[in-house]
Amino acid sequence: MDYLNLHTRQGYFRWCMLLTFLLLSIIPLLAQQREINGLVCDSNGEPLIGVNVMAKGDNGVGTITDFEGKFHLKVNADATLVFSYIGYTTLEKKLMTNDRFLQITMREDAELLEEVVVVGYGTKRKGGVSAAVSSVDSKDITRSTSTTASGAIVGKVAGITARQKTGEPGGSPNIQIRNLGAPLYVIDGIMTDSGSFNNLDINDIENISVLKDGAAAIYGMKAANGVILVTTKSGRKNSKPTVSLNSYVGWQQWTTYPELMNAYEYNYAQAMQKVNRGVLSDPTAIANTRIELEKWKSGVYNPETGEDYRSFDWYDNYVSQAAPQHYVNASISGGGEKTTYYLSASYVNQDAVFRDFNFNRINIQGNFNMELSKYLKVGYQLSAKIEDNSGPALTPIDAAAGGYQLIRNSIFGLLPTMRPYANDNPNYINYLVAHDSRNMAGFDKEHAGEYNNTWRTVRNTFTVDYETPLKGLSAKGMFSYFFANNNQNRNEKGYKEYTYDRETDSYIVMYDKAEAGGAKRSRIRDNYYDINGQFLLNYDNTFGKHYITGTAGFEFYQRQQNYLKVEQSPVDNPFVDLIGSSENNKVEEKRFQNSTASFVFRAGYNYDQRYIVDFAGRYDGSWKFPSGKRWAFFPSVSAAWRLSEEGFFKELGISEWLTNVKLRISYGEMGDDGLGSIYPDFAFLSGYNYNQGAAYIPSDPFSSSDNKNIIGTKVKGVPITTLSWMTASIFDVGIELGFLNNRLGIEFDLFKRKREGIAATPDDIYFPEESGLSVLPQNLNTDMTVGLDVALKWNDKVNDFNYFAGVNLTLARAKNGKIYGEKFYNAMDRYFWGKTDRWASVINGGEAGLWMYETIGIFQNQEQIDNYPVNIDGKNNTTLLPGDPIYKDVNNDGIINDHDRRPLGYAGMDFPYDESQGNKQPLMSMGISLGGDWKGVDFAVDFAGGFMNTWCPNWFSRWGSGVNYVANGFKYNTLDVWHHEDILDPTSPWVPGTFPAFRGDETFAATNSNTFYNKNVKYLRLRNLVVGYTLPVNWTRKALIQKCRFYFEGSNLFSFDNMKTYGIDPEVSGVQGADYPVNRVYTIGVNLTF
Repeated sequence: MDYLNLHTRQGYFRWCMLLTFLLLSIIPLLAQQREINGLVCDSNGEPLIGVNVMAKGDNGVGTITDFEGKFHLKVNADATLVFSYIGYTTLEKKLMTNDRFLQITMREDAELLEEVVVVGYGTKRKGGVSAAVSSVDSKDITRSTSTTASGAIVGKVAGITARQKTGEPGGSPNIQIRNLGAPLYVIDGIMTDSGSFNNLDINDIENISVLKDGAAAIYGMKAANGVILVTTKSGRKNSKPTVSLNSYVGWQQWTTYPELMNAYEYNYAQAMQKVNRGVLSDPTAIANTRIELEKWKSGVYNPETGEDYRSFDWYDNYVSQAAPQHYVNASISGGGEKTTYYLSASYVNQDAVFRDFNFNRINIQGNFNMELSKYLKVGYQLSAKIEDNSGPALTPIDAAAGGYQLIRNSIFGLLPTMRPYANDNPNYINYLVAHDSRNMAGFDKEHAGEYNNTWRTVRNTFTVDYETPLKGLSAKGMFSYFFANNNQNRNEKGYKEYTYDRETDSYIVMYDKAEAGGAKRSRIRDNYYDINGQFLLNYDNTFGKHYITGTAGFEFYQRQQNYLKVEQSPVDNPFVDLIGSSENNKVEEKRFQNSTASFVFRAGYNYDQRYIVDFAGRYDGSWKFPSGKRWAFFPSVSAAWRLSEEGFFKELGISEWLTNVKLRISYGEMGDDGLGSIYPDFAFLSGYNYNQGAAYIPSDPFSSSDNKNIIGTKVKGVPITTLSWMTASIFDVGIELGFLNNRLGIEFDLFKRKREGIAATPDDIYFPEESGLSVLPQNLNTDMTVGLDVALKWNDKVNDFNYFAGVNLTLARAKNGKIYGEKFYNAMDRYFWGKTDRWASVINGGEAGLWMYETIGIFQNQEQIDNYPVNIDGKNNTTLLPGDPIYKDVNNDGIINDHDRRPLGYAGMDFPYDESQGNKQPLMSMGISLGGDWKGVDFAVDFAGGFMNTWCPNWFSRWGSGVNYVANGFKYNTLDVWHHEDILDPTSPWVPGTFPAFRGDETFAATNSNTFYNKNVKYLRLRNLVVGYTLPVNWTRKALIQKCRFYFEGSNLFSFDNMKTYGIDPEVSGVQGADYPVNRVYTIGVNLTF
């Protein structure tokens, strides 16, 4: 190695040359990477948080700005950095040789600042929309701990009316658009229903738009009640992976419940009603009653003798005041130059306030998109859930109650004088008898068995987008496959109830559910298979000031359902939770299939953001109608004039305070193939209906015991070929105003929907009974809904304080139009029973509780009753007592009867009115939102309210229990009543109360619907209150946490309403007022972003 010998001059020189060459080679390598720091601000010098900073063309190299707007990045020396942020123009910065610290200023994008709304088969800037469309984004949607998407948007969207009829776990509000009925839901382009909407995790929703007018016509059938468009979240290009975690724990309790009587109060009320009715008058009986009442008042208890005057509070012992609820969501999103991704998983678990009842759900959402070439993009979307509702296998009073109704009824049905266990021994459930009730000690899985209702759903959606060489023309194909599996397993156990015999110190079986045939076992397997396909051609181009858009395409939908139910009663083997082959088995199987197909088009023209016109149409085909009536065309048109964009308007010099003026008008026609029960599925076909009843046929004609169960069939009858589409036309005019650089926004709309072709059966056509023929239904009747909605929004900033406020209100009322064949013998009959040209809330006067007597006062004493000239009770007022309401004699004939009733209430929009369902949707709904943030502290408040909605209480809420029914009662109508100073002395003076004297049975005052008992409900509820704090980023950066926010939320904290006297939730109400109320929920949670 003399060649590199350092001891020679030549070797030393050669080493120097070699080292120099190596250093010169390394320097460029070192220069390829360098660290860049920087600060990103807006045009006012305020730091921007969360700006994406990416190295262009170098996938995966990037970051986002921190809480102070700063960033740190290691990139190639010649890199170009791309800065992107929502609402701002994307900026590129080529690194110079000396760049080590960058000061970046991003400018607001005037176009991007304008709200983007989803419309039929596309998106538009708010300014370019000619129809009545409202929207709400992810930030507002997630300002809620609701377990359903419906609950998260209540009060936040103009035009949305809502009422939460139950607070049961997993329950959701009844959502309507302008009180028109159940809307159509479209999720990422797929038409679906409210079930799929409420299956979404609210943290996976990016935006919700509501089509309220004729613009919904592009969705054709099912769109007559409006359309709710949902866009789920997806990743962003050139953004590094962002991991988000959201978790909370909460505690639930009922908002309110009618206060129940204790044992002393119950016996006090029963003694009072007996005296008032005159059945307790014997002096000895009265004296004994006084002694008994004193014992109940003091709670005398002697375990040796069995004397027991204790009170038991079923509500306090069986209704939890802190039922747990918890939730966790994790998501990751990001993207590169050609790909974006979003993947989310969540879990929610919610207990009921009752023991052993639970709801839980797992959601998975994934959106993946990739650019295969300059022209071709593909996408895949996954949406899946597993949901389980479980509880004790209580025999439901109604099929949908799942046991909740029985346990609710038992709360107020069981007497406070009763106790859950015989002789207080928890091994023996006490035998109790009360109205519609059973002993709640048996309402758990150990005794009653278990019920599970499990849903497993998955939707796979594949999309292909192709940008053609022709500018503005693109094609899109979409295919979606949906599978849903519903498993319902019910295993009702047989348990026993006892009474205690003190003499023999033994427990006697009084009720054996197994022997009574109550032990049952059933399985339901219900599978759904849906296929959706869509092919669209889209055109979007600008020619100078002319902006043209267009869409045309075809889509189809197909559903297949397979249903199987197996039931065994009585159960062969109570120890094995399996159904084996047995004569006790009942098997029911159904198969169902339907399909629809549609051609759609939409064309739009926008001139210089001033004149906007949109045309749309849909040619729909439905499986429900016979050939020749299966297809129908439904068009729409809308136009808008942005007056504020005109030159003459700008010259007025008022643009600084009146920034935006837009006038809108629209008209659209839509079809509906849902004609109700009058037109069953496949009614246009002849043939047979299977599984129609059963009969036991002797296998041996000479044997009376050897019978075989034969399932019957039934002739379908004459095919119904007389019906076709019901159509709805919607007319809307609106104005949009923006003030003070759009800090204040106002929208106002007037609308009218008219429906024609409502199915009805002519009542003036008759067939001889012997013919076996019946009149076929036809598209005969009409109705309409008229109303308005208004929305006000304010957004502003004062130094570091950002704040917002908003109010929205919707009023909508239905009216009957033409009702075929109405005939009446006189004007009075027409007034009471006529439907034509009548508000929906006044029809069926002879049946509905909304036709009522007007109360004009209260009888103050017996003398007033005796001298009153009007015969109120039909018995010359001999049944009346002081405190009873005085009815108005409307026709001045001296007697109160049906002719004095008038429509004085509001039925809501579901008509004809059905008192068994309680009140309906409020005719007027409103929402109020307030919020702001300041240096890491944020807060938001959401109110939701309803008005013009009538509560018509049933018998229990009017006169309570006592005579015909054994049940506890509500304090308000049994204790806060007119009563004698000494309740056991009918000669003592009357003491006024809020309600009439308690009789415990039907009286004229309590039986008949009147304005004293019926209430036009009004409420404004604090639906959400959220307070949060985001830790400074320099506190969390060392833990690699980009954002850490802690928050507290209270839901349904209180309400301003006129139902406080009753202790009834104004939203739930119900004819009894004892339904499962809305829950008050307290939660604490954390949001983390990495």
